[in-house]
Amino acid sequence: MAASVDRIPTDSQAESIYFLNAGAAQAEQDRLNRQHRLFDDMMQNDLLPPHIASALATSPTPPKVLEIATGTAVWLTEVAKTLRPDAEFVGLDYDISKFPTSLPPNVTLRQADMFKPFPSDLLGKFDVVNVRLIIFALKEGQGTDLVKNLMTLLKPGGYVVWAETGPGMYQIFSSSSSWNLLLNDFSCNTKLTLFVLLTTVEPPSPAWFKFQEINWKFARKVGRDLNLPIGMVAYIKEAGCVECDDKAYPGNSQLYTRGRDEWIARTNLHVKALAEQSLRGITSLGGVEGMTTQEEVDGLLASFEEEFKDRKVHYLFIRAWGRKPEAA
Repeated sequence: MAASVDRIPTDSQAESIYFLNAGAAQAEQDRLNRQHRLFDDMMQNDLLPPHIASALATSPTPPKVLEIATGTAVWLTEVAKTLRPDAEFVGLDYDISKFPTSLPPNVTLRQADMFKPFPSDLLGKFDVVNVRLIIFALKEGQGTDLVKNLMTLLKPGGYVVWAETGPGMYQIFSSSSSWNLLLNDFSCNTKLTLFVLLTTVEPPSPAWFKFQEINWKFARKVGRDLNLPIGMVAYIKEAGCVECDDKAYPGNSQLYTRGRDEWIARTNLHVKALAEQSLRGITSLGGVEGMTTQEEVDGLLASFEEEFKDRKVHYLFIRAWGRKPEAA
């Protein structure tokens, strides 16, 4: 079936800090599809938390699932294969350039802005709203309001599901912030910035360290939310959801299986593709010190090509969820 795409006016692209849209659309489509399969394998091929997937599978009415930032809709179409044929699936994205040319008959894609009110025909309709990998698009202070906006799409009792990873975890803790939800005994009145390596490489890679530094500088430059991904569950709680929780999935568990060599090859390919797309995008948005020219991009990418042949890449993928309260 040909893809059904509804377009609405949006100015988010001009305001966006998201940097993974630079370069050829097909290359980014391919990267997103490979990335989906990589992270899906990390998560034991659970496209949704098992208790939520079970609730959809046993629903007395046809389930309705919506994905935010759907991209190529690969996650959405995979979920569609697991549920009854009369289930309904909607994917939203402000950038429609990666939408596929054909879709299952029960999947519809539309253009929308996740930071603005959604079309009225979508409100209060869905059992699950899923969002993944928007870490490079979210500015500081937007997390809780984003979840509140996503909740408008849910039926009472429906679930928000949010999954993220990234090259580094940057947390800014403040006694006056939402982090009191997680750090009740944190009493310092000054902000503490903590850097944790969310993705590490073995043996150490100078190219990867440089990439993390560039990513950090750009995040600070554009005001990106540095509380992700650990902050997801706090934002979901603050937005008013109940039964909130999260789970971390370590990618290095795949290194202890018979598929070890294939996994190493896949992760090395993913890292190189992410680096290329990121660096080209960052420089297209003005760059940062040490990464403003094509020569600097090409030099670091050459280092990635040399270093990432058989390195072990240790990912951590985190998924959080919460339930919209039942109607009073």
